[in-house]
Amino acid sequence: MEEARRIAAERGQVSESYGNDREKVDSARTALGAAATRAEPPIPILDECLKRPGAGSNEGHILNRNFWCQQGKIWAAIYVNGKEEGYFEVLYRAAAVANPLERKTHIFIHGDDYNTRGTFSAWSTMGVTFQCTVLTSGCSIDNETVVMDVGDWDDGEWVQWNMNSDENVATQQPEKVIRNFVAGSGFGVDDFGRRIDWGPGTRLGLRCDSATYFTTPRSCIFTDVTSRLNYIKGQGYDQVVDHIMLAQDHPEQTDPNRGTPKVIPGKWADLTKPGLNRVAYQGDVWKKNEAAKNIACATIPKPNPTDQCDEYPFATTLQGAGKGDGNFSVKYVNGGQNGSAGGVLRWWYDRDRVLYGALDEFYVWAR
Repeated sequence: MEEARRIAAERGQVSESYGNDREKVDSARTALGAAATRAEPPIPILDECLKRPGAGSNEGHILNRNFWCQQGKIWAAIYVNGKEEGYFEVLYRAAAVANPLERKTHIFIHGDDYNTRGTFSAWSTMGVTFQCTVLTSGCSIDNETVVMDVGDWDDGEWVQWNMNSDENVATQQPEKVIRNFVAGSGFGVDDFGRRIDWGPGTRLGLRCDSATYFTTPRSCIFTDVTSRLNYIKGQGYDQVVDHIMLAQDHPEQTDPNRGTPKVIPGKWADLTKPGLNRVAYQGDVWKKNEAAKNIACATIPKPNPTDQCDEYPFATTLQGAGKGDGNFSVKYVNGGQNGSAGGVLRWWYDRDRVLYGALDEFYVWAR
């Protein structure tokens, strides 16, 4: 987890979904799940991803935990005695879909243009492949190296590789989690038969699981990204947003008063600090959190009969009131708003595929 947090922070990659965009997110999820049967990635999602500044970087851009994109060029040159004799480049778009409906990841590349000089020409050869690397257990890819003339890579067709994750070799139970890395590499061969290799390129971190507590019992996600829950005002639960902001920004003003400074976790600001970890609804930890919350709520006034006592961190986290360190906050809020905010949380857990316990970590951005 520490390594994933570091990489995500370095790349500035954030997986985020907004409660008010649930229909859009669910529609995108369906499109991503259909990637296995299509000859190209979902183009509207790719176009949105390629607009992001990171899409042109060496790492590409993770739009969310299920979609990655990149725009750049593959190139290689042959030098003899320090002098360039041949050069080629192929401009491309690439996308990868961590399938939200099964333990597969689909990688696509589309050549858009090419340039050659010297001993490389349009009839020279370029090969591209993707392989499981470093963490290879349970990982297999169904396509080998794709080899074409340099000038044929921009013929309008997408090239696809499919990565499969075998749950039968998983040792992390009961979710059957497997973590893998996939990276691209390739070569060019000039008109005199001289070969020059390139790569490995961007290394994509993946996690596949078979956790039965999600609406889809098998899925893959990208791991080099920070998972963030967005609670924003204007969506029908402003009082809950205000409470989270108070707890994160001014813990000294929150109830219950513990007599010493509180350090309430989970704030989206400094990713070097711990986030939150999910636990099962109505499980043992949740019950401890709920009991501790109720004790704390009994010590503060209830403004209206229909109000409900809201807690942060959430009862569905390891860091809730039942942890016993006093680093939590309770506040009475409108009951309807509390229910709406809770619905967004449950939906977001499922769509961002947040696992129970220390297997996952997330942050909260309230504003």
